[in-house]
Amino acid sequence: MIWVIWAFAIGLCFGSFANVLVYRLPRKISIILPSSACADCKTAIAPYDLLPIISWLILKGRCRRCSGAISPRYPLVEMTCGLLFAGMVLFTPTLSAMPLSLFAFALLVVALIDRDTREIPDSLLIFAVVMGLGWVVAGHFSNRFPLSPDFINAGLGILAGGLPLLIIDRLVLIFYKKDGFGYGDVKLMAVSGIFLGWQMIIVAFICAFLAGGIYAAFLLVTGKAKRGEYIAFGPFLCTGVIIALWFGQAFWSFYI
Repeated sequence: MIWVIWAFAIGLCFGSFANVLVYRLPRKISIILPSSACADCKTAIAPYDLLPIISWLILKGRCRRCSGAISPRYPLVEMTCGLLFAGMVLFTPTLSAMPLSLFAFALLVVALIDRDTREIPDSLLIFAVVMGLGWVVAGHFSNRFPLSPDFINAGLGILAGGLPLLIIDRLVLIFYKKDGFGYGDVKLMAVSGIFLGWQMIIVAFICAFLAGGIYAAFLLVTGKAKRGEYIAFGPFLCTGVIIALWFGQAFWSFYI
């Protein structure tokens, strides 16, 4: 539990960085400079006001200088990232928790950016590819990474992750003359296949399509969307991947 607590604390810090990436990457702003500033008065935020969650609570969700409102999404993202890191240590109590936590961090940023812009930055996917391949290679040469898929399983996972979405997209384009999925979704699931392998990527797809279908049905029933409208599917794919990482083996064993 000590390691879980430590992972949660580290995850909070990564969650703070996730907020920076979510704001800056779509706007093509450097993630290093300038330092974080208030969206209203543009005043640079002091380091003591950047403490994850704590600073937002102390300031009561307001800028120290201009009293402008600070969205509660910032502490919620930090909390979510902390829980993701803690969950990785809890469900994968090996050194594999490190690359998986960084992958979960990338998935969180991808989900938020896709929700806001319906785009998935390639830079995040490249980061995930490096983490994934490094994990697979480390697992091949060391028994300290027992959860990493072998090269064949990772390769099959790439195909099982990206190919189905690509085929669906082409079929929708042929029959309905419009895109079915964005190429960002295709690349996202191909990259996720490195971490999951071909079996767990199936679990991720099942969870994603169930969650996305329920959400789409809710939008249609409540009149908040019309048939044929696009929704960002990346958040559901990312959620499915996380579920597969944590509960995929149990789900697969139960199904078998």
